[in-house]
Amino acid sequence: MQSRITVAGSSQIARFAASFLVIGLFGAGHPAAAAEIRLLSAASMRTVYNEIIGDFERASGHKVIIRYGTMGAITGRVMDGEGADLVISSPASISSLVKQGRIDADSQVTFAKTGVGIVVPAGSPKPRIASGEDLKTALLAAKTVVYADPARGGAAGIHIARVIEKLGISEQLKPKTKLGAGGDVTEITLAEGYGTLGLTQVSEIVGKAGADSVALPDELQNYTGFTAGTPTGAKPFEAVAAFIEFLKSPAATAAMKAKGMQGN
Repeated sequence: MQSRITVAGSSQIARFAASFLVIGLFGAGHPAAAAEIRLLSAASMRTVYNEIIGDFERASGHKVIIRYGTMGAITGRVMDGEGADLVISSPASISSLVKQGRIDADSQVTFAKTGVGIVVPAGSPKPRIASGEDLKTALLAAKTVVYADPARGGAAGIHIARVIEKLGISEQLKPKTKLGAGGDVTEITLAEGYGTLGLTQVSEIVGKAGADSVALPDELQNYTGFTAGTPTGAKPFEAVAAFIEFLKSPAATAAMKAKGMQGN
């Protein structure tokens, strides 16, 4: 219980700090040319945006219109012509879009990263995971196993599927595995109840009511970066530049840390 109180407190402090920072960037009043920013973003950032977007909008006067997707899906959506003023995805996704001429190479900014962790409903046994064998034992003992469908292109889902395959238990887990769409693994795990074990990015676990988390050791870990990039040929857009600077700010970084991310 203490850890959840501490995280919530850190998150609230980060929000207040974010508010003061944005006011410092833009002044007490709104800029004369308030704008809408069309943001296409990795779903893993949703919990962070829930904390900080309101502060940015109130202080800057700009409005952020967010559409979410897995990192793999975002690559395809941009390639298919979906419009956005700013795209936030994995470094690999943005790099691929740069190579395809869809994202301006000079606009790439990596501002955070997150690892993979285990989520269990509060009250369920928290397995000790210090090795691959520990994870294998915990997965086989779980009532239900939940992770993001790797076919949807999410970095965490792809990594977890590979780990399970490497452990040699893919077939054994199939009957009790539920696949999420990406960004909903914690919610599915909680809905399945006692004895369920979910695997997802730490940023999708931290701070969610009723969820306990378990860290994974380095040998099982996979860090996913968050990189922002602007579409090729887009006109200079001061609102987008301001939002990117805000994401790199100490206050926004503190909010990300409170959600289980690390600054880049």
